[in-house]
Amino acid sequence: MVKAIKKQKGIFIFFKMILFAIFALFFYWQVKKLNWNADELYLKNVFWLVLAFVLIPINWLLEWWKWKSTLNILEVRTTNRTERHAFLAGIVTGMLTPNMLGNFIGRIYYFERRHRNPLVILTLVGNYAQFAASMLFGMISFFLLQNSPLFHELEGWKWLFIVGFIVVVLFYFNFEWITKLFFKRKQSVHRFIRTLNRRRSFRWTIFGLSIVRHTIFTIQFACVLAAFGNEISWVNILWIWQVYFWVTLAPSLFLGKIVIRESISVWVLAFAGMNEITVVASSFIIWVFNLLLPTLIAVVVCKGKKENA
Repeated sequence: MVKAIKKQKGIFIFFKMILFAIFALFFYWQVKKLNWNADELYLKNVFWLVLAFVLIPINWLLEWWKWKSTLNILEVRTTNRTERHAFLAGIVTGMLTPNMLGNFIGRIYYFERRHRNPLVILTLVGNYAQFAASMLFGMISFFLLQNSPLFHELEGWKWLFIVGFIVVVLFYFNFEWITKLFFKRKQSVHRFIRTLNRRRSFRWTIFGLSIVRHTIFTIQFACVLAAFGNEISWVNILWIWQVYFWVTLAPSLFLGKIVIRESISVWVLAFAGMNEITVVASSFIIWVFNLLLPTLIAVVVCKGKKENA
């Protein structure tokens, strides 16, 4: 049984590496076509870059509120310092795992065993809410633009998108049956689910914060593009939503989808008529702002469990 599980994991990782290699080659192919001109990377308006940078703490403050809401619903009693270090540890482990899903690994390390399963579940619920927000805005973009680099004519795909989003929403608000399937014998988890069902507002709160956080992502990306001379317009905002839609769906190995994010950004925004070089630079800057810098800060600040117990 153990060998079979290890074999399945090995096959899964192998296929993910193949997909990552495909994205890397796609990115290389996209970049190779570019006419690298240093003048095109000139910052035409530093104000927009500074504004995108200023939004970094707001972005992570929203994620912090999601974390605090999780602790509140579980009624976990701990010190503020432990909460902070668990949150920072989650940033680090999330950066090093596919799709940032591993943020629960760092978070549960600081808590007693009896709290860990509920914390894992609710952290994944928070991650899924962010996924659902990206799907929502992506669908809005598809319907308003009626265009995409993958589907030039979206008329025939409307119902597929609608059904897909309905499935996403239904799963978000009815995930208990899957939880019970995986934790049949965990009475603490069943008690936690009953508590969660009595507080349905929790999921709306997390989803609302995820929507606001997605809005911050969008503003940051638009600002960095504007710093390189691209226009800030509702049409470009809609195209940015499509970037996040496809990035969210794309597989990754680690480091917050570096390379994958850039390749998809070029694929979508170059199709929308933006300069490819500024798109690559903007996407990389967003990765540095929202993932690399917070992770480096978390590594420096975060301390061991025993020091914060």
